[in-house]
Amino acid sequence: MIKKALVLGHFGFENNHLDGQTVKTRNILELLKTKEGVTFKQVNYFDTQSFQKSKLKIFSAFKKVIQSNIVYYLPAQNNLRFIFPFVFILCKLFNVKLHYIVVGGWISEFLKRKPLHRWMLSKIDAIYPELSELTNTLKTDYGLTKVYQLHNFRITNHHPSPVINVDELKLVFMARIHPMKGVKTLFELEKELHSRGISKVSIDVYGPIYLPFEEEFNELLSHSSTIEYKGILQVKEIYSTLEKYDLLLFPTQFYTEGFPGTILDAYIAKIPVIATNWKYAHEFIDDNKSGIIVKFDDSHEFIEETIKLIQNRKQLTELKEGTQKLVNKFSPEEAWKVLNSKIALPS
Repeated sequence: MIKKALVLGHFGFENNHLDGQTVKTRNILELLKTKEGVTFKQVNYFDTQSFQKSKLKIFSAFKKVIQSNIVYYLPAQNNLRFIFPFVFILCKLFNVKLHYIVVGGWISEFLKRKPLHRWMLSKIDAIYPELSELTNTLKTDYGLTKVYQLHNFRITNHHPSPVINVDELKLVFMARIHPMKGVKTLFELEKELHSRGISKVSIDVYGPIYLPFEEEFNELLSHSSTIEYKGILQVKEIYSTLEKYDLLLFPTQFYTEGFPGTILDAYIAKIPVIATNWKYAHEFIDDNKSGIIVKFDDSHEFIEETIKLIQNRKQLTELKEGTQKLVNKFSPEEAWKVLNSKIALPS
């Protein structure tokens, strides 16, 4: 049994900030906690959001690292750039196993001009990307050998009981309210629905608002009769809320999205997705079975295909059923199989 494990990352506990990074970091902690007393004697965590209050908190983080036997590290870009070298050195000096759990798909671009980081990553115990293509890239382009795909996952006992809404079709967007997430496409869709006389369709929006976009977003909302902003869902509310909808809208303009947790949440709630074809879309959406993939950066096609779905309830029902084939693939049990098999790897 490993005495002490540490999850080091951005949990967002300081202000209950929720996004893909914080949700995944919390899920890793929760998964490891289920193994406390079996695989680990003790599982601790350190929330790097505390650095925003005091830079001196970094010394508390370093202390927890050297007191651990294994560290599960989930850094964002700045953390990987500036703090990882110190974590790496401490782990080597104090014989602490270091397992890097990748969030998103950005690391491949990041490493292009970071030879020192590439070297350090080649010396740690394990690297876990979410994506099959990224896993292969890290191996073939950067020569990293201890790379193992670890799908995103959710820990939940939710059993959905959704139905197609009869009177009003309900569409949902759940992500950061940011122009690069394709939020403006929602308002273009609304305009097209009105121009074609298509009524009884609602679009609800959930997620934290990107502050530089807040004023423009509120202005767009003020002229909308179809789109309603409903705030930020807490984790315990997500599935019971999502299952009331018919279709998730994901018109992202971030080409290097990783595995968006919102799509996994939708699958668990038995909701299909229509998404732009970002770099890794086909790894997570079974096109025409669990959702629809349209051209990247083409809002016209996104709108046209969404309207086709709105007018085809039979296809929506079939897509809802198709989501369930992917839920088990992205389960915590499958994630633990990967993590558990790498714990005893030699450094």
